[in-house]
Amino acid sequence: MKYSYRTRSTDCPYELAMGLVSKRWKARVLDVLSRGTLRYGDLKDALAGVSDKVLSAALDELTRDGLISRTAFAEIPPRVEYALTPQGEGLLAALEPLRQWAERENGR
Repeated sequence: MKYSYRTRSTDCPYELAMGLVSKRWKARVLDVLSRGTLRYGDLKDALAGVSDKVLSAALDELTRDGLISRTAFAEIPPRVEYALTPQGEGLLAALEPLRQWAERENGR
């Protein structure tokens, strides 16, 4: 069974929270989507270096965990858009102090 914070049994809230974004591209996907809704191709372009396989897996996990939404439109050609959910926005707000700390520590 793949990791899901909803089925994970842990008594450590840090482990629970970090498990949501622990894979390399998941935090970056959330960061890019914090700027607005994007189609798959635009999201891939914004994440230079990510493979289709890895991006698809990250999007599937983030969608399954309720952090992003996936909206498929019945059009030809097919169109799919990804956006942050309220849970995803809340997670980014919670991670904001961590981002600020990292920037301070790295002299940005």
